[in-house]
Amino acid sequence: MFHASTRIYAGGPGPHGPLLLDPLASAEQARVITQHHMLTSALKEPLPELEEHSFAVSSSPSLILDLGCGPGGTWAYDVAFHDPFCLVFGVSALAPYVRQANTFRRMQEQTRVRFLQMDFARELCCPANFYTLINGRFLRTFLAQDGWPHLLQECLRVLRPGGLLRLTECTAATSNSPACELLSHYCEQTLAIRAQSLLAQHTGSTQESSALASAPFEHKHLLKLLHELGYCAIEEHNIVLDFSAGTLYQASMRTNAESFFYQIAPLLCQATDLTPARFTDLFEQMRAEMSAPTFKGLWTLSRVHAYKPGGAQ
Repeated sequence: MFHASTRIYAGGPGPHGPLLLDPLASAEQARVITQHHMLTSALKEPLPELEEHSFAVSSSPSLILDLGCGPGGTWAYDVAFHDPFCLVFGVSALAPYVRQANTFRRMQEQTRVRFLQMDFARELCCPANFYTLINGRFLRTFLAQDGWPHLLQECLRVLRPGGLLRLTECTAATSNSPACELLSHYCEQTLAIRAQSLLAQHTGSTQESSALASAPFEHKHLLKLLHELGYCAIEEHNIVLDFSAGTLYQASMRTNAESFFYQIAPLLCQATDLTPARFTDLFEQMRAEMSAPTFKGLWTLSRVHAYKPGGAQ
């Protein structure tokens, strides 16, 4: 089944062009915001680490960075609301996201949140030893394999000693809906075809480097890479989000799936042998199966904690 860490936003015609979905489309922004609210409940967001007393630093106030603040900057606002002793900076490479989030900030007269346009996958335009905590959720939706070492190195540079990097990704997804699984298969097939097309279009680079630029980052390499870069006290926590029939998240996930597949339908039909009529049949079948009392579905989410050496963990 499709999940939240599929590389869907990068690799198109321009440096930030969409591969499958346009992050600026109103339907996609609505899907992401709805998904955020679902995960806020499921993951006890915004910062359960503070409530569980598993994160503490001597520096005050806390300076928090949210990588990829998304439409509206909802996570950053949630943090500022729950923690009155922090300053939160949300960054995005997308100027409309930043303008939208700053408009909300002015309307709410929120003084402890700031939003900045920043291509953070290339460089974190911040001084060294600055942030108490850096948050990144579903970065695999746009960041390719060769971008991870540089970004994680930049995060290590700008974290204070003892500061925390927290990364959340979806590592697995399953359902007993045959239609949803088949549509997910077409999605994976389309991703593979477009990645090969992107590779063929690369000029002035080796085949190996081009393949790295278009490949997704395998989660199994993350912990090893963090260790190699010098992070310490690295931990991974797995959370299973059950959206089977009768659960709190069934309706939200059905809406999420409907929006996702409806948006990518033209690309699926263009890249594979799926026809518009066949897509419509599968789409309606999926909606019925995900609404059935026998429906089963699971997302496995991984939360990784990694600290910068030099402080108390």
